[in-house]
Amino acid sequence: MASINKRDKKQEPVFLVKPVSRHGGLDNLHISLIVLAVLLAALAFVLANFHSTVVCAAGELNGTCITPIHTPAQAIGAAGKAIAAYSSLNSTLALLPYYSLMNESVASYIANRNEWLVTVPYIDPFTGEHLNFTMMFYDSNLTLAQALTQTIMPSAYSGKSVVALGTVELQGRSPCTYTSPVPVYMFVDPYAPSALQDMAAAANFSAAHASEVNMSYKFIFSSYAISRYKQYGVNGTQLLGGYLACASAQPRFAQFIGNLSAVYSGSPLSGSLLYQIANASGLDMGEFSSCMQNVSVALVHQAQLAYIYNVTVNPSFVVNCKYSTIPQQLGNAVGYALNQLNATSKK
Repeated sequence: MASINKRDKKQEPVFLVKPVSRHGGLDNLHISLIVLAVLLAALAFVLANFHSTVVCAAGELNGTCITPIHTPAQAIGAAGKAIAAYSSLNSTLALLPYYSLMNESVASYIANRNEWLVTVPYIDPFTGEHLNFTMMFYDSNLTLAQALTQTIMPSAYSGKSVVALGTVELQGRSPCTYTSPVPVYMFVDPYAPSALQDMAAAANFSAAHASEVNMSYKFIFSSYAISRYKQYGVNGTQLLGGYLACASAQPRFAQFIGNLSAVYSGSPLSGSLLYQIANASGLDMGEFSSCMQNVSVALVHQAQLAYIYNVTVNPSFVVNCKYSTIPQQLGNAVGYALNQLNATSKK
């Protein structure tokens, strides 16, 4: 009997009763789970109502959030094309494409007008002052709606686009080559103001950058030459262009330009005087005479090339068959073209 009582005593359950604590009987784990559940519920509520706090980046019209069709980058690209069109105007605005700082441009969307306001900084070529050129573009098709007050708007786009300081990209043109030196064409009317000085500067630039630039000269007869036809005749006026074309094919072209500048006053020179200048410049006269026999054909081809590149500024340069510039910005355009080639070669 004692053994039975002893066995039953071992099987009796033991209950441990903990006193009620200050947390209502919950341990730290349960409290943490409750707090987490509350936080998740609050987060779900915020997410469910988040749409009411969205800010319209482009603006609102009649309580509706406006979303433009185009991006700021596309609006600035349209500005580059519009500014390039000014190169065909017969005014000082033709210089605007070559002094615009497109990389510093800012585009803002005007919701109530559904237009883009684009501000393009540029350098005044006469004072060096930094100014702003402002244009408005329709968001629907990015055509020019309005230019800066009291500024002439271009009648039509030229198929060009300003891409960097002093650099205008020609539409539909590919680089001539992907290796250095890059070809550079100088288009110039011999009778244009400062033509000889610009040719001398181009020759010096070519000599200083011989490993990067392959300079060639294309002589055209624009309004500057045509204005002399009545007094000197077509042949007498264009003779200077022929001598320049043949002299430019020889290494001592810079010497020829220097000697020519000493006697040139803006009017056509006689053939005998031009021949003396060529001889005194150290040109190979046998090669020179051979060139002069067919120079009229070469000048026609050069005029056709100017037409193909739509040359409107005189003098001007075409760099690597894709970019146009003016004498004052030749270094910037060549630098941009070389950078594009380097970027392409690394891909």
